[in-house]
Amino acid sequence: IKVGIQILESLNLRRRRLEIVSCPSCGRAQVDVYKLADQVTAGLEGMEVPLRVAVMGCVVNGPGEAREADLGVASGNGKGQIFVKGEVIKTVPESKIVETLIDEALKLAGQMEKDGALSGSPAVTVV
Repeated sequence: IKVGIQILESLNLRRRRLEIVSCPSCGRAQVDVYKLADQVTAGLEGMEVPLRVAVMGCVVNGPGEAREADLGVASGNGKGQIFVKGEVIKTVPESKIVETLIDEALKLAGQMEKDGALSGSPAVTVV
């Protein structure tokens, strides 16, 4: 069912919702990508805003994927570069990546609501 819903969303046949994109991790990853992605997913659980959030574990391929998402992080060397709509907005210590991504997601959701891009307010649960 989840895959079917994702297919319909990708074809714009169903309203898009929050999408978390993560790298599969490799020898270049300098953070625990799985843990980071799980924490971001848990922190944004319940968000119904059509955002694409990229959680990447290295500075080689990470910036490209993070730049293509609405919100993303390219992690490495104990820090993460935070991207919003293709632009680096700040670099934060690794310990602040999840918190920063959640804060920025809430800002984007608020802006989308203000701009009338949403019908109703997003339901967000921050864990």
